[in-house]
Amino acid sequence: MTSDLDWTHFHRAFGDDPGVLPDGEVLGSAEHDWDAVFAMLHRSGWRVTTSDGHSPLPPNRHGLAEFESFAVWPVDGARVNFFPGPDAVIFDFDLRELVNQARVDGIAHLIRKLGTTLHRDVVIRDEGSSGAPVIRYTTAADQFSLS
Repeated sequence: MTSDLDWTHFHRAFGDDPGVLPDGEVLGSAEHDWDAVFAMLHRSGWRVTTSDGHSPLPPNRHGLAEFESFAVWPVDGARVNFFPGPDAVIFDFDLRELVNQARVDGIAHLIRKLGTTLHRDVVIRDEGSSGAPVIRYTTAADQFSLS
């Protein structure tokens, strides 16, 4: 599995002093999209646990406690945290874990799966930012772009 995201360019895009946990969002997503995300994750074969770190992902978001997050490891050593809620499909990951191309490829694969599952673009912004995305996955073109 390789992605269109080069590890060096990926890190450079976040600048010299990035926030540690960039924020991801599936644009235009809503609460009803979580069921499709859960179904995709169940089919993925990736390690997925609820916030306790041990329990498996329930069949849908209604099986989680209110405000409970869950984690996905699309590749060993790279964790993506999801935050089910009513507004959008949102997630974050730790830039410090992306120490090689294989881990960037794993994150990119998950982002691509989110986009294609929901037929929506996915953006990654600096931690806490509502500004321009650092990374965008465009579903129609099946392409990543860096700012």
